Amino acid sequence: MSDLCFAAAPAPEIGPDLTITVRAGQDAAAPHRGTLTIGDWTVPCAVGRSGIVDPALKREGDGATPAGRFALRYGFYEPGVFADAEMAAMAFPFKPKPDSYDWIENPASPDYNRMRARSHNEPPPERAPKLFDIFIPLGWNDAAVHAAAGSAIFLHAARPEMTGTAGCVAVPHDELLNLARRLRPGMIVDIATPTDATAPLAAPDTMESVTFHSLRPGPRVIVTGAVHGNEVCGPKAITRMIAEFRAGRRKLLCGSVTFLPVVNAMAYRLDRREGDRNLNRALRDYPVPMVNEDHVANVLCPMLRAHDVLIDLHSFTAEGPAFALFGPEGSGSALEPRAQPATELALIEAIGLPFAVHGWMPAHQTALAHQGRADQISHAVGTTEFMRFAGGAAITVECGPHKDPASVEVAYSVIARGLAALGLIAQEAGPPPAKPLILEIGEAIFAESDVDSLIRAFPTGAPVRAGEVIGQRATGAQILAPHDGSVIFASGKVRAGTELCFLCRPSSIGAAP
Repeated sequence: MSDLCFAAAPAPEIGPDLTITVRAGQDAAAPHRGTLTIGDWTVPCAVGRSGIVDPALKREGDGATPAGRFALRYGFYEPGVFADAEMAAMAFPFKPKPDSYDWIENPASPDYNRMRARSHNEPPPERAPKLFDIFIPLGWNDAAVHAAAGSAIFLHAARPEMTGTAGCVAVPHDELLNLARRLRPGMIVDIATPTDATAPLAAPDTMESVTFHSLRPGPRVIVTGAVHGNEVCGPKAITRMIAEFRAGRRKLLCGSVTFLPVVNAMAYRLDRREGDRNLNRALRDYPVPMVNEDHVANVLCPMLRAHDVLIDLHSFTAEGPAFALFGPEGSGSALEPRAQPATELALIEAIGLPFAVHGWMPAHQTALAHQGRADQISHAVGTTEFMRFAGGAAITVECGPHKDPASVEVAYSVIARGLAALGLIAQEAGPPPAKPLILEIGEAIFAESDVDSLIRAFPTGAPVRAGEVIGQRATGAQILAPHDGSVIFASGKVRAGTELCFLCRPSSIGAAP
């Protein structure tokens, strides 16, 4: 690719004249619409269809444009559309677009986020006409490339209707030359939302926490997201809350709050539940870490021990309403001897969800005992269970289906209501929420084979009757509901020894009146 090299230009001081400002996200209904400004010249632009995302949360295929300041080094043009002499006269270095180029967007490729020449027998990639008549790569994820952290982020032409991009910044086609004429060597593009143009979080291969301390004593609270990498409502809600604290729109009255938007960065970048294994099972310190989640656990566990209360944000696969999980109903048990039921129940009642569930550990113990695996109870230990063992209070909040935008609003509301209930921030305006229905997990239904499955996709909270057929074993045997109840965490394809679903029944704690 020696024909694509450019001479190095002197690195000028970055100032207003060398900054391209991109702001988008004013309209929540159209987060991709924004403006691009160079000096006194402003044009409409489109960013990713999912809007602008903190760089710590950017990943391949999410349709989001990373926030931050990125270098512009060179550009390409379509020779049949723009004259060679005109483009050669530009102050910014442009080259004719190669006929056989491809930009590699496959995270598994060693050429990920690189331009590569196609061989003579490779078909050309499908590209919309005119969008790449001029395109300028942004300096995103290219100095040290991280797989699945996002690729092919360009400045290029927008579609006529100015729809959202796959993550690029796009201007109207008839403004391409005006843009090109204003570019200078050493320019950067500054991308942010209008209200949250604050310092970005860390690179996506780190576990970054952001802590705010009050000068008054109080509880030490930690809020976590993306323990499972395909559950994005937590990271989005947490980064929004961080921005509000940084901008002064939220005030910490006492104690401290630590925000950990992305716990499992590897799984998050790959957009899947886990990296090498489920982090939320058998969570503990690992003296000899072997896989990704072991290393994550060795950072996460000390952080949990250093706090008093955990709010862990999740989402789920099935359809259905948001709900929460908390610990045992009593002040202690053989499984969770250091539980704080009063604190957890107060949080459950404050966050305003329709129902809440307890009894996770006993349900696992019963199901494992049925299978002769009672000694494997550590399988059931996740973030909240670990927090209770450390003497803290903890709730897990399932904010809704993975892909439902409303789950982000639920997660955000849970953070705000939870922190207010603990006295860390001012109470939200409005009447107090209705008390939730309280359920108890009666049974965890495990797969005995990789082929075991449920007979249908049960929505969260779906009622079943004792003896009702809910699944089938690889042997052909039917899986029957052991008692009347409601289904939660219904899974599709699972591995042997993991949960197909959980069955809940009314709790002795009682229901809302």
